[in-house]
Amino acid sequence: MPKKARSFKTTLPAKYRVGEEHRFIDLKGVRISYKVSGGGPPLVFHHGWIGNEDTFAMCHQEFARYYTVYRPAWPGYGDSSPLKRFSIEDLAELSREFIERLGLQGAVMIGNCLGGNVAMELARAHPRHISRLVLVEVYDFFPGAYRLLLVPGLNRILYDLLFKTGTGFNLLNAFMPLQMTNGNNGWEYTREGFLRTNTGCALEYLRAIYHYSRCEKNRYRVEYRSDIPAIYVSGGKTFGPAAEFGRIVSILFENLTVVSIPEGLHNPVVEQPEAFREKVLDALGCRAEATVAGK
Repeated sequence: MPKKARSFKTTLPAKYRVGEEHRFIDLKGVRISYKVSGGGPPLVFHHGWIGNEDTFAMCHQEFARYYTVYRPAWPGYGDSSPLKRFSIEDLAELSREFIERLGLQGAVMIGNCLGGNVAMELARAHPRHISRLVLVEVYDFFPGAYRLLLVPGLNRILYDLLFKTGTGFNLLNAFMPLQMTNGNNGWEYTREGFLRTNTGCALEYLRAIYHYSRCEKNRYRVEYRSDIPAIYVSGGKTFGPAAEFGRIVSILFENLTVVSIPEGLHNPVVEQPEAFREKVLDALGCRAEATVAGK
């Protein structure tokens, strides 16, 4: 039997919850949980595979100085109700309805990991809804090693062994670099994320990205072109699907700024929140505007 995962810090430090409101909205029969903070033009953050409303928690207060920050959780994540079956396109439509119902057209959209794939699909289908795109370590293809996680029955056993035990996580970390303890008072977001995420929801998300990648990868490389101002944020050490996206991102976006956070790995939003806040806000022009206003 694999060893049990060691104990880890499961509670987000209280200081990161200051200034946020927790709300719910019903969209297409799904109760979506989201957190909101700040004031100003809208900014919507879409989390990745094992995230929730708190993925952006260590950054929201600084961004809330310039934006009204919205942090929804995907179906089955955080406090959102689940969906049995969905696609990346379905999630993009859910995002569209979230934006329209709350009157957030023209939002800055930040998409982390698989949330970035959804943000790109939303930008393709409904470009008027997004004024700026910030993409963080986005997937270009479905990892071949994950295909066994698509086999019914076997997938649940493998997922629990690989992602919910200490031995499995150490093995995974050998080829998918993820910081064990992040720069946030010891809150082990990644370990906690795998343990708190419902296995069925995580596997459904993988199925969705597999079909999206299989059907859309070549079409995106050939046809996807966007003039929406985009910022691509890359970590210092990542894995195949995200590294490949970093090599082609300049082809996809005509107005692109690349931000590198070499001290981070695959998820600099939680691994290096101070560097992420500083560099992305600078790229968005917020600090320069604040300096001029201060004069």
